[in-house]
Amino acid sequence: MKNSDICVFDAEYNFEEYDYRTPLKFGGVSTDHCVIFNVKVRVRTRDGKEAEGFGSTPLGNVWAFPPKYVPFDQSLEAMKKIAERTVKLTKQCDFVGHPIDISEILEIEFLKIAEEISTEMNLSVPVPKLCLAVTTSPIDAAIHDGFGKANGINSYHGLSLDYMNRDLSHYLNDRFNGKYLDQYVLATPQPRMPLYHLVGALDPLTDADIS
Repeated sequence: MKNSDICVFDAEYNFEEYDYRTPLKFGGVSTDHCVIFNVKVRVRTRDGKEAEGFGSTPLGNVWAFPPKYVPFDQSLEAMKKIAERTVKLTKQCDFVGHPIDISEILEIEFLKIAEEISTEMNLSVPVPKLCLAVTTSPIDAAIHDGFGKANGINSYHGLSLDYMNRDLSHYLNDRFNGKYLDQYVLATPQPRMPLYHLVGALDPLTDADIS
């Protein structure tokens, strides 16, 4: 146990919907809007410091739960249901620990929620683990963000022996005895990063394509 350990004592969420200026075809499906899932959590350390963390992601059902398995609207509805229930469960979680330990505890319950929703909605294919991971990623991000703020550090600097209660062998295997995540991430942001632009299958590529 460390004084830097946290518990989540409040959690809330909202959805934002945005219309695209032009349809985007990705993964064989054309879409004209997206839904953003935002999460805020309140965390408290063992020694009483509190902070708010934030996480957000688009509910990318086109690639996380492709339409070849279930219809677009159905997979999006499943993701929204998962979002709502997992935030509620996170708010009720009373475990105190490092964010990675909290995520390990929550993941077990999140998998159960995905199974429940698959059954309730009579999905022809159960919610994939990738879809669950995408949907709940803002919760994980918000917890890490709150952890960093409560402890006055960059959350990426909280992945060492100084903050983690277990080394990586607990989560992986004996090859990782004595190793911590800080050995596998950069201590400081890179000054420059390569970017890419997504070209949709409907995007005009030549003047002749423009109508």
